[in-house]
Amino acid sequence: MRKTDSVLVVDKKIIILIVLILLCNLVLLFFGYRLFTAQHTSGAEIFADQQKLAKDLVEYNRRLAKNLGVESRAQVHEALSRFNYEIELATNAEELIKVILNHASRTQEKVLEEYEAKQRETVLMLINQDPNLQEIAGKQRLTVRLGREEGVQVEPAGLIADETVNKIADTIAVGSLVQDLVVEIEAENGRGQLLVPVSVSDQIRSLNKEIDALRVIVHDLRTQAGFAEMTGPGIYVRIYDAKDGYTSDAIVHETDVRDVVNELFAAGAKGVDVGGQRLTATSAIRCVGPSILVNDERIAVNPVVIRAIGDPEVLASGLDIIRITLEISRQLTVEIEKAENLTLPAYIAR
Repeated sequence: MRKTDSVLVVDKKIIILIVLILLCNLVLLFFGYRLFTAQHTSGAEIFADQQKLAKDLVEYNRRLAKNLGVESRAQVHEALSRFNYEIELATNAEELIKVILNHASRTQEKVLEEYEAKQRETVLMLINQDPNLQEIAGKQRLTVRLGREEGVQVEPAGLIADETVNKIADTIAVGSLVQDLVVEIEAENGRGQLLVPVSVSDQIRSLNKEIDALRVIVHDLRTQAGFAEMTGPGIYVRIYDAKDGYTSDAIVHETDVRDVVNELFAAGAKGVDVGGQRLTATSAIRCVGPSILVNDERIAVNPVVIRAIGDPEVLASGLDIIRITLEISRQLTVEIEKAENLTLPAYIAR
């Protein structure tokens, strides 16, 4: 094993710039989180500002990639494009938050991974230029370790010329973003090639990324299925009995509630609750005497309050026919109120 006396050369200006960019990322994420979780009504202009804020994150990652010289690499380009595309697809603050949580750190990790890969490729290029490599018979495995304190170490010792080791130390900026770098190379017939590192830490990192992605998927599925809270724009629907009505036709029945709920889902509702009870695939709406039960829980009537999350304009227009029918044929009153933000509770089994 050989340990060089040369000091790793790091371009201080680039390091300072990179650190500033990372700090800006953290500050931007903090204020972005505060903005998205603020308890106030957000209109179209505020949502546009939120989108611009999210796109600033994309731009900061793009600048980081450019300064590290990896902007043109396919993986980085794809990550940046995907991040920007998902921001464009978001239609409300909740979706935008999910995009940022899912893509912001992942994009930055991809940039740093590609930067580390570029460093490995640079080490391989310098090793392949070493004249001693031509004298190696058969296959030979080399391990190049670069550390901020230890410098450059090559195993087996003496296999690579001191000049090559010094070039590696002068070229690779260990300690800026990558604290330690281990490059595994297999040399054969005077030519080396990189061996994919599969260390325990790499495996743990990969598994943690998969777990995080699965958590996001599970949360989305639980929200869509009704087992987690859902927040977004939508409408309130209030159905009243006919004024001074007491006959069967003059009061709200479970069939009326089911008809309204079905129309809401047909109009694209992402989630619905009736009388504070979140609907799931197994929810039942039924009458027991004068009471209406939802999920086997008695709900308040006159009015029956139904809330739905989705496009308020589309949901409201989807109820036009059934609203007119109930009002004209049975003198029931149906009120529809559009809301820019409402929260549906999670279904709780009892």
